[in-house]
Amino acid sequence: MAEEKKTIRKKASKLTAIHNISPSIEDPVRVLGIVVDSGPGAALIQDIYDSDIDNAGSIWVSVEGTLELKKKYLIIGNVTTKTTKDTKEARLNATIVHDIDQLDIELYREILEMENEINKTMSG
Repeated sequence: MAEEKKTIRKKASKLTAIHNISPSIEDPVRVLGIVVDSGPGAALIQDIYDSDIDNAGSIWVSVEGTLELKKKYLIIGNVTTKTTKDTKEARLNATIVHDIDQLDIELYREILEMENEINKTMSG
């Protein structure tokens, strides 16, 4: 008799503006960002999805290897916390990093808005 395999589904990551990420977030997040500082194992990512680009947030991301400066990435990961003195700083522990240098961000934003409208229409 064939043995049944049980698969454990991970929670879906939600596309999140970096300035909305806080240490209290427990579910995985998805961010679109550009590398502004990078070294082995860590990179500082600035948000490129946030519509208010002048006030776009940035976050340190733990990665395997080194990310290229000025390159755009889609990053999925879990929020962690770094405690410094009296403050808690959100960090992102990347599980997936994908190069999106060729992605048209405005077109991507339009598609997501259309998807939201369709979902609203379908749900009543």
